[in-house]
Amino acid sequence: MTATPTALPRYFLLLVSAMTALAPFAIDTYLPALPAMASAFDVSLVVINASVSTYLLGFGIGQLIGGPISDQIGRRPVGLFGLCLFIVGSFAITFADSANMVVALRPLQALGGGCVSAICMAMVRDSYSPTEAAKRFPIVTLVMLAAPLLAPVVGTLLLPLGWQWIFVFLAAYAAVMFVLFLNLGETHNLRSGKIDVSRFLPQYLEVLCRRVDGRLLPLRYLLTSGLVSSALMVFLTNSAFIYLEYFDVGATLFPIYFGANVLTMMVFTLITARVVRHTQPFKIFTIGRLAQLTAVSVLALTTLATPTNLWLFAPALALVIGCTGLVGPSISGLYLANFSKLAGSAGALSSMATFGFGGILGALSGVLYDGTLRPVALIMLAAIVAANLIARTIPAPRDWSDEAIEAAQERG
Repeated sequence: MTATPTALPRYFLLLVSAMTALAPFAIDTYLPALPAMASAFDVSLVVINASVSTYLLGFGIGQLIGGPISDQIGRRPVGLFGLCLFIVGSFAITFADSANMVVALRPLQALGGGCVSAICMAMVRDSYSPTEAAKRFPIVTLVMLAAPLLAPVVGTLLLPLGWQWIFVFLAAYAAVMFVLFLNLGETHNLRSGKIDVSRFLPQYLEVLCRRVDGRLLPLRYLLTSGLVSSALMVFLTNSAFIYLEYFDVGATLFPIYFGANVLTMMVFTLITARVVRHTQPFKIFTIGRLAQLTAVSVLALTTLATPTNLWLFAPALALVIGCTGLVGPSISGLYLANFSKLAGSAGALSSMATFGFGGILGALSGVLYDGTLRPVALIMLAAIVAANLIARTIPAPRDWSDEAIEAAQERG
């Protein structure tokens, strides 16, 4: 049984959104400081960039652990533990005396962030019916997107005090979330009340093998979502190189160029939030992925010229990232509609797919680094082409109602 919206506090969606924003804050706030950190540790920017990839991979592991545990004992204890771990990891990084130590400590911080993120969308799915939850996912995404828009500005303002203060800010942000989350009740009413590690793999297998009308549709949504969203992760991993090193826009203008991508994504998410009230999520998902495919094709073409033109590359990149605002919330609703009891595990797998693909492809862009933007653009293109090929095998739902969704799950 799910909680009713009337039983939830008014700030519920805002708090869930703010907790979801922990991950982009942890990544984007220190992006303007990467050159300064590289200089302070006397290493190249590529070396300190590895701390972004290790965070993404550590975050994915935190999701894998936190998701199934939250299905077993509830969302609240997992969220509180994750916030505590994130705070400890953030403070530990402030004492790092080498780039390798930063790279090594980031997964600790990420494990906590992953546990927190694992419960957020699951809490929304716990609290609303499938169709109502689908209408609220864009709202959560929209509020959450304020983080990557504000984060580089915060990082730029704190940088003169020393890069360590950026991680002090992250610890303080998590501490505020901890205090607010203490006052929120448990949303998962189907929990068993005890941790059974032996059930982790069966829970994930049940999610991966869940059939709808005899087909592995949730798995196809999962793979499509991870590949589409990996474009955003590849951008985050390489944003410092793109704007600060290749185009040399400077630390002052970096938040503006970076924020343009996030602002575009917010606009598309706002469109999704309005349109989803009277349009099936599958139609928005289809339009969004095709638009993103077109945009990333243009992006790849702009990199054929050397040097790449900033005024051609930047708008194309903004459209690629922006289309995630159409695809992401829509596919979350379509995917999580198939789960109630295992929403935590399903949500964890979804984020793991995003950050796993993103971490691997982001690291691959470093391996293929040739001083140009071609590796970044071509990796994005390959991921989105693969996503569209998988998405073409997913049929449109004939009936998008709570009764039809439940009946399809029962039929398997």
